[in-house]
Amino acid sequence: MAKPYYVLCCLALFFGHSTLAQVVARVTVKAGAVDRHHSIVRTPFAAEAGYTYKLVGLENGRKVNYVPQMEDGIMTWRLEGDLPANTERQYDLVREKIRGVWRAANPEEGVSFEEKDGGYTISPGSFKALHYRAETMEPPAGVDTAYRRGGFIHPVWTPSGKVLTQIHPKDHYHHLGIWSPWTDTEFEGKTVDFWNLAKRSGTVRPIASPRNRRSNGRVFGGFRQVQDYVVLGNPDRTAMSEELEVIVYGKPDENITWDYNSTLQCASAAPITLNEYRYGGGFAIRGAEEWNNANSKVITSEGKTRKDADGSVARWFIIQGELKGGKGGLLVLSDPNNFNSPQPLRVWPENDQHGQVFANFSPTKNKPWPLVPGQTYAQRYRIVTFDGEMTAEEAEKRWKDYAVPAEVTLESVRRK
Repeated sequence: MAKPYYVLCCLALFFGHSTLAQVVARVTVKAGAVDRHHSIVRTPFAAEAGYTYKLVGLENGRKVNYVPQMEDGIMTWRLEGDLPANTERQYDLVREKIRGVWRAANPEEGVSFEEKDGGYTISPGSFKALHYRAETMEPPAGVDTAYRRGGFIHPVWTPSGKVLTQIHPKDHYHHLGIWSPWTDTEFEGKTVDFWNLAKRSGTVRPIASPRNRRSNGRVFGGFRQVQDYVVLGNPDRTAMSEELEVIVYGKPDENITWDYNSTLQCASAAPITLNEYRYGGGFAIRGAEEWNNANSKVITSEGKTRKDADGSVARWFIIQGELKGGKGGLLVLSDPNNFNSPQPLRVWPENDQHGQVFANFSPTKNKPWPLVPGQTYAQRYRIVTFDGEMTAEEAEKRWKDYAVPAEVTLESVRRK
């Protein structure tokens, strides 16, 4: 996800082995120039095995007690309520011996990971956020078997359970909920299409890998999954590898927030170029089946709509409209460090495809992206799903909070 700006004093904290709770660091969170609301805070921290940690402080005159989640050398938690611009909060980081394995005390606590239906379903509390398809899915009966594929997200739900995505629509059987559609690429002198599966040129396959990970916890849950971009032939050959990380955060308000982080690298000694093309990689969504040009709308950070969004650039976009059971939608935020940011958009105009909804952050829409062996290339997005409607003002606030994370300082406390 987006890397926070931080000042980290004493990255590795060396402590004794007292069984009593002990303050080991002072933590300061500074809002900077951005108003914060239920902000996600992530900062590097070397947690010591065998111990659990909590953050204790005062917010609005009330004592608060956060239990952050420690994973991959990162400490993560969510602030409660508002942290206005140019203010700060301080906490004691308290360490104590682990007394058992954490388990959710009630259905509303934490984020769970469940392996089911050929993939993974991630749920904050009792709400389902999304399902990732890890196994190969067959296309509908009677449809060309070339459309077999895994490695996509569907369904995506609003907090009340309305479905925001669709797969295998009759007009485009290769549309798969949410995915990265790398369409026009060049590998070893040949053009390879990893999206238009009927060409039998390329495909995407989730694979077993020691880099794969699944997690659940108090603050977030999700997975890391390696996906191969395979050139079909005799034999097949992997041209590009993707490490897809999805992080779903606990639900402090009426929305569900999750990160879609894609890291690409060459799979061999041969480079690959993601060619300039109107559709390309990044983040794509095929919207809900019931959406059309009369009951849904697209809004971008630059004030564009389906009338003029296609070919424009944006920091975020909203898709929202009428669903079964009421209104709902999602906001997609693009990290400012992504390639070719602010990224170009491919958005179906309102009269295309009978008004159906397709939107794509397409970083190679107006320039190629050459990938060379030995390097990694990250694309990061944050998604907020909601019931009802979201305003452009709310979207802009969320983008600022995501794009310019709060500054976190840790200062070790020495034992006397």
